[in-house]
Amino acid sequence: MGEAADSLRPIWRTPLAAALIAWIGLVIGATLASSRLLESLPTGALPFVAVGLYLAPIPILLIWSFWAMLREPMTGWLAPTIVLAFCGGFVPAFRPLFDAGVDLNFAAHRPVYDAIVADVAAGGVASPGGRGWIQGSQRNIRYGFQPDHRDVVQFVWSDNTYLPAAVVYDARSCGPPQPGRPVRRRVITAYDRHLSGHYCYVREFL
Repeated sequence: MGEAADSLRPIWRTPLAAALIAWIGLVIGATLASSRLLESLPTGALPFVAVGLYLAPIPILLIWSFWAMLREPMTGWLAPTIVLAFCGGFVPAFRPLFDAGVDLNFAAHRPVYDAIVADVAAGGVASPGGRGWIQGSQRNIRYGFQPDHRDVVQFVWSDNTYLPAAVVYDARSCGPPQPGRPVRRRVITAYDRHLSGHYCYVREFL
């Protein structure tokens, strides 16, 4: 009796439903927090986290879903449909979610960034002789600048080979995009996206 009753439960009242909701929530939450995770996680852990969260659960949930559909065809078909629909919808939604996460992480760091930029521009950060990049850290935020270009400050989020990311303050070249004119850096390469003021987001840097 008990086993029969369990097999007849609607899919939304089973552990599979809870697992699906938890996984979908984790994927969306991790995507929104991806910029912060890039800063916090060890470099070697990023590929394992990405595979473990985004890819590995899909075949497991699909097998579990099809098994539930065989046991309860009346409502079990919902589980594999939800998995496949979410995977299909997440592909175009990834970039907007990722960009929203970039904006959230930048907004959280903005007051410290402004303080560092002002300090560098005023010459408050000492630099040894030479023309290379001067690296520093303030309140757990890494930054770099060149003595000859103190109006350009780079804030490194991740120097991972696969997922490099940084925010760059460029008082001359970074600003609101203008039609027909790409936003380009004087020191490195082209910016990926304007964030606010003279701050831009970039995925390739020095």
